[in-house]
Amino acid sequence: MEKPTLTIKETAKEFQVPEFTIRTLVKRGAFPVIQVGNRCYIVREAFAEYLRSGGKTYVASR
Repeated sequence: MEKPTLTIKETAKEFQVPEFTIRTLVKRGAFPVIQVGNRCYIVREAFAEYLRSGGKTYVASR
């Protein structure tokens, strides 16, 4: 069973994207993350959708 959230390191490994790139995207708010203290968890499906959409920045719906 897949975990719904990943660390930056896990995301980099699974999606073959450099950690530095993911950290930069997180700082830009390109997709939603879960921040717990100084830890950052990336929602797997949100990151996959970000890649599928060609890097279209996430817009939260109300």
